[in-house]
Amino acid sequence: MNINGATQAALQAVQSADATDGMRAQLQVALLKKSLQSQEAQAAEMLKMLSGKGQQIDLRV
Repeated sequence: MNINGATQAALQAVQSADATDGMRAQLQVALLKKSLQSQEAQAAEMLKMLSGKGQQIDLRV
């Protein structure tokens, strides 16, 4: 029985799974960064809309 060959095959399978997990994690980080940037841009736009520059408010009662 060739235990060395089986051990090597198992080791390669584990390493390829680790590499896939690493790539998946990198992709998730990239997507989260892009999502955060989009949300920051939306927040900045909302704050700009709330600033009230150049608007007239009618305070008559």
